[in-house]
Amino acid sequence: MRLALDFLRTEFPSELVLTLTANRTEKRRLRRGTGLETVVDMTAMTILIFGALAATALLFTFTAWGTFGSVAAIAAASLHWLLLRCVAEHLRLQKKIAGLDFEGQITGPYEEIIWSCTNCEQMLHSAERCDSCGAQIVHDGNSVH
Repeated sequence: MRLALDFLRTEFPSELVLTLTANRTEKRRLRRGTGLETVVDMTAMTILIFGALAATALLFTFTAWGTFGSVAAIAAASLHWLLLRCVAEHLRLQKKIAGLDFEGQITGPYEEIIWSCTNCEQMLHSAERCDSCGAQIVHDGNSVH
């Protein structure tokens, strides 16, 4: 009997380490309503169009100061457009970091894959471990990190 117990202790240590593993799966995103970033983008485009119309009206209405006013209106509209586009891009990046849905495109890559844990179905922020349930992510040969 003692020999059998010694054999079991050497073959099967008393501290077994079990790690939780999971695969990652693509998760679908739903978009509902109009996001603030889209409203800011549309406002930027509207200001740019109204600025161009104001510049054209100033150019044809006033001869001497019309050129200066026209250039100033185009410059102001362009700077407002750029500023509002930057705000919209910042909102998109903040929503992406938080794992929220966002509208429009972030400048850079055109396609994005959202990975989720097969164990708890939460979005993965790391390619190695799930932040939500702690499962170690097992990579199959077909997935891209």
